[in-house]
Amino acid sequence: MISRNTKLLIGGATFVVLIVLGIAFGGSRDEDSAYSWDAMGRGDIRETISASGEIRAKTQINIGTSVAGEIKAIHVKDGQNVKAGDLLVTIDQERLRQALAQAQAGLDAARQDASRLEAAMRRSVDSFPRYEALRQQGLMSDEDFRQQKLAKESAVLSYNSARAAVAQSEANLKGMQDGLSKATLRAPIAGRVTSLKAEKGETAIPGMSNLPGATLMIISDMSEMQAEIKVNESEVVRTKVGQTAQVTVESLPGKVFQGSVIEVATGTEKVGTDANLYKVKVVLAGQREDLDNLRPGMSARAVILTHEVKGVLRVPLQSVLEREGSLEDAQKQGLLAPASRNIVFVFKNGKAEERLVQIGIANTQFFELKEGLAEGDKVLTGPIRKLKDLKDKATVSLRARSDSELAKTKGAKK
Repeated sequence: MISRNTKLLIGGATFVVLIVLGIAFGGSRDEDSAYSWDAMGRGDIRETISASGEIRAKTQINIGTSVAGEIKAIHVKDGQNVKAGDLLVTIDQERLRQALAQAQAGLDAARQDASRLEAAMRRSVDSFPRYEALRQQGLMSDEDFRQQKLAKESAVLSYNSARAAVAQSEANLKGMQDGLSKATLRAPIAGRVTSLKAEKGETAIPGMSNLPGATLMIISDMSEMQAEIKVNESEVVRTKVGQTAQVTVESLPGKVFQGSVIEVATGTEKVGTDANLYKVKVVLAGQREDLDNLRPGMSARAVILTHEVKGVLRVPLQSVLEREGSLEDAQKQGLLAPASRNIVFVFKNGKAEERLVQIGIANTQFFELKEGLAEGDKVLTGPIRKLKDLKDKATVSLRARSDSELAKTKGAKK
């Protein structure tokens, strides 16, 4: 049998537990219904863009041939450093030598023919004044004179044709000589053989570089390494030459290369999924031994600093809402359709006041505030679903601690 005093103790303990639970759960419900917030403060903002691409050398030259033929010898290896003028590839020259001999024989024949016709022309031209004198003296008929005149003109025309044939044969010979000289390929620049695509015995094919056999190798100038990245159309407008960048390479984890933007494409290549991406080139700096570890074609990712401001008012990203403007405002601004506007809800006297704001650059946490709020203002930051439906002058309650205070508490626990 439970005594009266025991019953009183059990009842009292139960009452205390219920009170504690009520406070805990009641407080939790109040906290859940309240809005999160943060106080306007000052700080620095760095606006960056990130994009991926690949490592490239300063200059990459596709080595091809302008004459077709069997590859007789390859004088370099993949990865070998070469100097300008070094021998790279020798293509079969026998057919080209035969063609050169034929062109030389054709030129000799054309010159002999031209010499013969020149002599005939000179005789006809030198004799013609005598025929004119005989005709004036009545010692030659008009018909005979016309025949002599036609013979002289024909001789001149034949000689001119022979001279043209000589010029054509000379051009043909020079073309054959040029073709023979190009059967021996030499390095146009100093660099490294970064891709050897040909083998001895294969047929070198002149033509476009995307045809099999057209590109024999690639020589890269490794003195300056670059990252060629592809930037989205919405971000390329913020990318300028001279901006600071940091590049990481998938093959070298933990290594960060400093760089700067040296070129921003003004047009897109319109190829497949890259239709709205623009090429941006970033030149890399660093220790020579680190740069020597880079290879053309390595996957890279770049972060470009597009803008930076210090000591400015900052408003949390999640507190800025977009609202569609009115038609009246659009007409006042000379617009044909309403323009969107940015608003923030500020807590004041227990109510949410809607404020129109002008924002600047942004990072992953804050917008730069240019106009509309003051330092110390309490801005509502969430929950986002409730913020979207919130009306101006609505009564609201705030959570006990600000977002910044909660973040410091979480940081201290870690």
